Amino acid sequence: MRLFFVFLSVWICGSTYAQDRSIRLEKADWQRVIAKAKEENKLLFIDCNAVWCNPCKALVKDVFSRNVVADFYNENFVSVSYDIERDKSPEFLDMPKISSIPLLLFVNPSTLKIMHGFLGGIDESGMLELGREALDGKRNLAGMRERYQAGERGEALLIPYLRVLKSLYYGEYSEVLAGYFKDMTVERLAIPENWSLFEKEGNDALMPVFQLAWHGREPIATKIGDERVKSKLEEVLTWQVKDNVRRVDRGRSEKNYQKLVAFRDCINSMDWKERDFSLFVLNMAEKAYQGDYDDVLKYLKRFIKKYGVGDEKIGEYVYIFCEKFKENGSPEQILSGIEKLDRVVESQKDAGIRSRLMYLKRDMLRAAGYEKEAMRVDTLATKILNPHFYDRK
Repeated sequence: MRLFFVFLSVWICGSTYAQDRSIRLEKADWQRVIAKAKEENKLLFIDCNAVWCNPCKALVKDVFSRNVVADFYNENFVSVSYDIERDKSPEFLDMPKISSIPLLLFVNPSTLKIMHGFLGGIDESGMLELGREALDGKRNLAGMRERYQAGERGEALLIPYLRVLKSLYYGEYSEVLAGYFKDMTVERLAIPENWSLFEKEGNDALMPVFQLAWHGREPIATKIGDERVKSKLEEVLTWQVKDNVRRVDRGRSEKNYQKLVAFRDCINSMDWKERDFSLFVLNMAEKAYQGDYDDVLKYLKRFIKKYGVGDEKIGEYVYIFCEKFKENGSPEQILSGIEKLDRVVESQKDAGIRSRLMYLKRDMLRAAGYEKEAMRVDTLATKILNPHFYDRK
């Protein structure tokens, strides 16, 4: 029995010891840790964190403490904990000012250049793979940059290279991405890794790669899937129509106006099922940009007559243009806009949508100088949203 308790004590102590292992994080005394890394011929591993960063704390508690992670990092790196607000800044980092954490960096102590890195949360397997990449002269950031500058342009390099560049906010990301998409073909875009990258970054219908995807959508769909391809292309076009309408008269920006015209020409040349509808709202937006709100009202009247007011999408565009009346229209134009808005309000059964439209009506009335009427509409909107708000018991 005594032997059993001795064995149990040893087992418990051993288990406790195993659970206590973690990455040994030194304090950010840069000269000392750089000298130590040089002496041991290791890369610096820098954990960029802050006391208020809960994901940073979770990383230390749940990932750095994994035995396999701790053993790998303690063997291969000199590790440093760097509080971005409290510790002296490591001015040797060849990157923009750190603005997001947790951020994990691997630095050559001799050249003081970043060799690899990762931004965000990461699990045990990801942490191990990140360390292996940092030690691999062909797979780390520095190695991939060297391969790229030597002229390598295949998917095997560019996809992981772009991933790391974006994670670390390197300015060259946009240049590398543009070059990558410039050389794209329909056949290459149908490769799953390339399509996944396009799904993340191909968010402008004016990009040549988007036009390539649009005109090559049928052969691409045979490899990627019809629904996935259709969903991405429709999402970009639908969002961009709305974005152009919202932004075109903000500050009377000539740049925004030119984007509107270019996008409208682009839509006009496409066999998109929403083409006619989109051209209608983009033409209204052009009139709003020009400050011709009388013409916008005429367009809006025709718009409602042609498409009705029951569809939520129609109501959303009426809302957008009525916001423009509120911001830039004369009192008479604002009141005419309210008449159009009322048509939409009456058609909506959803209490949240109706109240949102009525709150806009309230703000339009105030902009036109009708404060009493605005207060009355505010009360009605609140009652619709919460019928019991004014109950008196």
